[in-house]
Amino acid sequence: MSAAIEEMPVKPSVRVMIAGVLLELALAGLAWYLTSQLRSGAMQPSGTLEDAVTTIMQVIGGVMGGLGGLLIVVYFVLRRKENAA
Repeated sequence: MSAAIEEMPVKPSVRVMIAGVLLELALAGLAWYLTSQLRSGAMQPSGTLEDAVTTIMQVIGGVMGGLGGLLIVVYFVLRRKENAA
C-alpha cells in the first residue's frame, strides 16, 4: 500500500490549500496566545485590556482574511493551469 501512496504526486493546488490551512491555524494560534497572555497579566497593554484584545483580533483577523482571499485566487489559478496541461 505504501508503494501506491508514493506514486501519487500531490498537485500544487492541493499543496497551496494545505499550506493555507496551516498558516491560518498558526495565525489563529497567535491570536489566542496573545489574548491569553493579556488576560492572564503576563503582558501589560498600554491602554485598556479590552482595547488591546480588540486591536489584536482586528489586525490578525484582517491578515487572515487577506491571506485567505489570496490563497483562493492562487488555488484557482493553479487549478486552471493544471486543467490546461
